[in-house]
Amino acid sequence: MNIVKLNTENVDRIVPIFDEYRVYFNKTSNTTDAQKFLENNLKNGLSTIFIAEDNDKVIGFVQLYTVLSSLEMSDKLILNDLFLTSEARGQRIGEKLMNKAFEYARSQGYKNISLETHKTNIGGNKLYKKMGMTLDETHNYYSLKL
Repeated sequence: MNIVKLNTENVDRIVPIFDEYRVYFNKTSNTTDAQKFLENNLKNGLSTIFIAEDNDKVIGFVQLYTVLSSLEMSDKLILNDLFLTSEARGQRIGEKLMNKAFEYARSQGYKNISLETHKTNIGGNKLYKKMGMTLDETHNYYSLKL
C-alpha cells in the first residue's frame, strides 16, 4: 500500500472513490461533475489530495484545503475529506492518510489542522482522538443553506 499526492494528470484515478464518498453521504452520483470539481481544485491550487493505493487501485483519500485566520494572521489547514473503501477499513489506512496530512501540514509551515465531522461518525471520531486531535467544545459552528 502506497500513499501518493494526486495531481491533475491522474485525477481520473480518484473520481470513482470520490463519487462513492459523496453517495455514502446521501449525495447523487455524478462522476462528470466530480471530475471537473477535482480538476479545478488541483489545477488552481485550491486543494491537496493524497490517495492510498493498493495494486494500482485507489482505496482511500484525504483532501485538504487552506483557509485564512484573521486572529492568527496565518493560514490554517482543513482536513475536509477522509474516505476509505469498505475493503480498506480496519487496516489503519485512515491513520496513514492522516499522518501524511500532518506531515504535509508541518512541511508547509501550517500551525494548525482541523476538521469537522458528524457526531454520529463513531469510527471517525475515535480515529481523530486516537491521532491526537482534540474536540473543540468551546465554539459553536453555524451554517445557512443558501
